[in-house]
Amino acid sequence: MLVPNMTHNNNNKKLIHEEHVKFLLPRELKLNLQNMADERNISLSSLLRLITSEYVKRHFSS
Repeated sequence: MLVPNMTHNNNNKKLIHEEHVKFLLPRELKLNLQNMADERNISLSSLLRLITSEYVKRHFSS
């Protein structure tokens, strides 16, 4: 299920149009990803954005 979300700055101006992506994964994988995020002092969400962005760059860029 995708849920639209708008990110705002302090002036309540819309900066980035974002969407939620909800998916299931094995508990052990989630724990491993959370540990990686914790080691980097970032959120799990930020780590997943980095991973998916890099994957897209490597596999879908011309």
